[in-house]
Amino acid sequence: MKPPTAAQRRIIEAADPRTGRLSGTEAQLQALVRARLAFRHPRPPHACFLTPAGHRVRDEAAAPASPAP
Repeated sequence: MKPPTAAQRRIIEAADPRTGRLSGTEAQLQALVRARLAFRHPRPPHACFLTPAGHRVRDEAAAPASPAP
């Protein structure tokens, strides 16, 4: 799996911290669904939420980089 683009990372980082609900354009959300970083809820309004893989991407981005010894 290729890494998310900068725009996709911004959407993932802006996801709701508790629910993982995403907001973005339809094309952006669809790209995250195709990359399996998000899923579309089956009931209306068909909101998109982060998958466990999407949560990992968000957590990795939030973690401070440790300096090399």
